[in-house]
Amino acid sequence: MASEASTTATFLFTDVEGSTRLLKTHPAEYATILADHHRILREHFAAYGGREVDNQGDSFFVAFPRARDAVLAAAACQRALAEHRWSGGVTVRVRMGIHTGEAKLSSDRYIGLSVHRAARIGAVGHGGQVLVSPTTAGLLEDEEDLPGLTFSDLGTHWLKDIGRPVRLYQLDIDGLSTAFPPLNTAEPLRGDRRKATLGAVALLIAGGVAAAVFLTQRGDASPRVLPNSVVRINAKTLQPTQVVSVGDAPDLVVASGGYVWVTHYVLRGAGGSSGLRNAGDRTLTRVDPSKGTATVVGGGLAPCGIAPDPSGDVWVANCFESGTGQRSNVVRVDAATLAFKATWSVPRSVEYYRGLAYGGGSLWLSGGTDNPSSVTEIDPRTGAQRTIRLARSAGALTWSEGYGDLWISNFEERSLTRLHPVTGETQIVEVPASPGLSVLDRDTIWCSDWFLPKVVRLAAVGSTTPRSIPLPVRNAATGAWNVAAGVGFIWATTPGDGALWRIDPQTSHATRIPLGYSPSGVTANADDVWVTIRPAS
Repeated sequence: MASEASTTATFLFTDVEGSTRLLKTHPAEYATILADHHRILREHFAAYGGREVDNQGDSFFVAFPRARDAVLAAAACQRALAEHRWSGGVTVRVRMGIHTGEAKLSSDRYIGLSVHRAARIGAVGHGGQVLVSPTTAGLLEDEEDLPGLTFSDLGTHWLKDIGRPVRLYQLDIDGLSTAFPPLNTAEPLRGDRRKATLGAVALLIAGGVAAAVFLTQRGDASPRVLPNSVVRINAKTLQPTQVVSVGDAPDLVVASGGYVWVTHYVLRGAGGSSGLRNAGDRTLTRVDPSKGTATVVGGGLAPCGIAPDPSGDVWVANCFESGTGQRSNVVRVDAATLAFKATWSVPRSVEYYRGLAYGGGSLWLSGGTDNPSSVTEIDPRTGAQRTIRLARSAGALTWSEGYGDLWISNFEERSLTRLHPVTGETQIVEVPASPGLSVLDRDTIWCSDWFLPKVVRLAAVGSTTPRSIPLPVRNAATGAWNVAAGVGFIWATTPGDGALWRIDPQTSHATRIPLGYSPSGVTANADDVWVTIRPAS
């Protein structure tokens, strides 16, 4: 080969997320961890014809002759990393970026903008995530031999030192998590997330009634907020842009599969009964933002918890009243068809709320009638379960993907428990609050104080000192019911104050967004913030 020649290749950049922190927390095991990491990646790079161009500490730069080989190698690496038993019981998560383009090959090194583009793509991702450029994804559009692999469109983003916005795709790998925090970029120009390989999908309504009662933004006018509705908020202007009417007392809300999912009559305010309702109105509603429709999901659900599945489906925990003859269970609801894809019986509970979370390939459920101080790990594919007993009662659950930890609200004991399921180790963190729901934002856990108008923040790893962030409400007789993370901010609801709050995680400054009535639940992603609105209490 000439000393300097142009060539087309597919470039793969990798690096370990949180490697410095890993070195600090596990100094004795770090050399073994790094050696295992290098061995695993190099084995799979070689198996798919990859050429190692550079290695610096915990990062690799590898070139492949074909886009298909690079993508298959990345998937094989991620599967092997997830299956490996790491020294010290740690979780090692590697982010990867792939781009295909021309570069000059000089003295065994590749030089060109394509190389920089691949590096920039890898840098904005998260551990366990594989990001792919549209060039690479386009080359694989007609590939049929990519078993267990699909692409999700993450929208258009600005990358550092790249002069124009770039559309990015996520490689979704069967059996591994596909749910990640927003990319480490500026706000995407277009954040619609859809399966690029699936094309148009026909939506079949399996049960319930669709209601097309909605308002969307017209011109400069914002739609009027209504009680018993779900409201979309513009994160910049803080104005409502869409209002969709739903059933009575909407509360918990999650976004999954391009829809917004809402439960009813789960959360309780002051004076609320402690038991399950008998009216049969604890329902699940699917809201389609593109159409402004709300569909009640039938089939006998009685929600007491909800969590998104990485596939885009949603899991619902159901609690039934005594004497009905029905056992508590969890049900996976297909996002498009509303069919029940799996139903697993779980330890019985007659409480009106149960924490439910998906993480580490498992489904996690808090408490139960027989042992409220426990969490149950459920294999979502087989229903196999194990119970982990805790020192304190279990409430809301939050999965810390980067560290493989489950955070558990101990509402009555004013604390949080951090559980590392791989080792069974637990740590109790006392907090200055009665912690309600919580959320992870990068390296920080945020939880609401159910009785007081404030949220509490604490580090998600290592020793931590909780810090209270007061919300300057106009009605002090209110608590913070729910928190969410998205669009670069933390969001909290204070129903008794009729407000949603936008909190800057860097400065902890809180901005009040008056909505009237009683904002209850909140969820957020890279593009939107959704709030459930109850009548004023």
